[in-house]
Amino acid sequence: MPYLLLLLFPFGTRAQVAYSGAGAQEAIAVGDFRLAAAILDSLETVGEVSPNFYLTQGNAHFEAGEPGRAILAYERGLRLRPGHQDLQNNLRYVRREAGITDLDIPDFFLIRAWRSVGAFLGTTTLFTVSILCWWLAVTGVVWWYLRKENMEEKRRFALLPTALGFGLLSLLLFALGHSRSDYLARSDEAILLEEATLRVSPTAEGSVEAQLTEGVRLYITDRVNQYVKVQLADGKTGYLPADRIGTI
Repeated sequence: MPYLLLLLFPFGTRAQVAYSGAGAQEAIAVGDFRLAAAILDSLETVGEVSPNFYLTQGNAHFEAGEPGRAILAYERGLRLRPGHQDLQNNLRYVRREAGITDLDIPDFFLIRAWRSVGAFLGTTTLFTVSILCWWLAVTGVVWWYLRKENMEEKRRFALLPTALGFGLLSLLLFALGHSRSDYLARSDEAILLEEATLRVSPTAEGSVEAQLTEGVRLYITDRVNQYVKVQLADGKTGYLPADRIGTI
């Protein structure tokens, strides 16, 4: 099938590579995608993940006949690396194969660009460079204030704007890092893992609002006992069992 590349890679500790990684590779080689998906799911909870990890995990779930879990894996990968071409291609393909026709409206292009830059640089780099720029800004302002009387005119007029520029850059990088950190910590977006009935109340006897297809994207607005209140892309709201969804 197009675009579904079964990528293999090292993950976790050396012991995991020797056992679980080899086990997943072996399962894929013999066509036991359900076992491969189970192995990859277990590794997700204990090892480091990456966009390629989620690509492989999603592919295994799709081949195992679990499009909802495949879509969840691809969405998690795209959260780590917005714009990843293989993840995007596979996500479109699996959504189409699952019969999901609801329009997934993309974010405004400036928001996508902001998130892409944040993902590319990473929070550690952003916060580190932000602190460095702030230090340069403060040092420049203090130096300008203490030496402005004895400083050459060109240097005096250049130093203060440069210091202020570093200050603005520091604030921008800090905001970008904080935005990226918050985005990764969000848990209000989810994928329906199995076909389910959306009900108007958080009980099994509640009136039916809609029948939902596996793999549909949801937005969590509240949690009530064993149920979550969700909103669909078309604006409909209702309750689903919490164990039927996976947060992105």
